[in-house]
Amino acid sequence: MKKMGFLLIGIMMVSMTSYSATSKLEDSLNSIENQYNELLKKEAAQKESYKRQLEKLKSEVEVLKEQRDGREKTIEKLRVDSEVRWHRDKYKVILKDFEKNNYNIEKMIAEKEQKITELETLLSVMD
Repeated sequence: MKKMGFLLIGIMMVSMTSYSATSKLEDSLNSIENQYNELLKKEAAQKESYKRQLEKLKSEVEVLKEQRDGREKTIEKLRVDSEVRWHRDKYKVILKDFEKNNYNIEKMIAEKEQKITELETLLSVMD
């Protein structure tokens, strides 16, 4: 009788332990699944942020290129005027400033295009 009682108590303890382990495992899996879903949401938000940043950079590059193209005509006129006009020195100073400004625009375009390629690469990896 005692053996049977110990056997029943032993079986009950094993079943309680296995039930509690199953419950812990399910809770752990649910926790992992929730964390995974949160990461997916954060990744989608970051991806959308990158896309907006990419579009903004592309529009800025277009504006800078338009400015650069408009200034090239002015620079050509200043080059001619700096050799022909009476106030050559003043035209040369203005020309130098225009060329420095044009160089800065080219530098900004290059930097933004580099960021665009980085973002496009990052977005292609995320897809």
